[in-house]
Amino acid sequence: MTRVIPGPYDPADMSRFLDTFMYEESAFLVDEVLSLDVEQRSIEAVLDTTRSLPFAERQRTDSRHPAHVAAGEILMVTGSLGCMHAWFFHGCRWDEGWAGFGNRIHRADFKNLARIGPPLALESREIRARAGPHRVVIRYEFRFSQEDILVYVGDQTAMFMKDRHL
Repeated sequence: MTRVIPGPYDPADMSRFLDTFMYEESAFLVDEVLSLDVEQRSIEAVLDTTRSLPFAERQRTDSRHPAHVAAGEILMVTGSLGCMHAWFFHGCRWDEGWAGFGNRIHRADFKNLARIGPPLALESREIRARAGPHRVVIRYEFRFSQEDILVYVGDQTAMFMKDRHL
């Protein structure tokens, strides 16, 4: 059963996104969408850091190494947001032959640990996009913060293709 992810969209459209997504739903690391701005090509969302996170759950923690959202999970969040951009802003539908992948991390700055507990505020914005009938290339800027403290800044590119093998 598809979980309900609150947001400013038709719930049926998000259900279709999740039901046909390239990963199982548990790997989609967005828990609430606060805004989808088509004109600005930006998304604001939230990650509940108390949810099941595969790397975070397996950390050995102590006072020097507190429980936190691991770098791999932070990067997976960028993939989740990037796929939302492709779906909601560019019409890339997984069940219509589209698939994609992140193909370049231009910059990934981990500014602070994203602690387990407080939610992580997620912001993504398209810097540039090239779209054709069978290929969409998007460059993104990501900014994640927790309790007004910047946690992650990223500059990444992803490519989405229709009816082609990746």
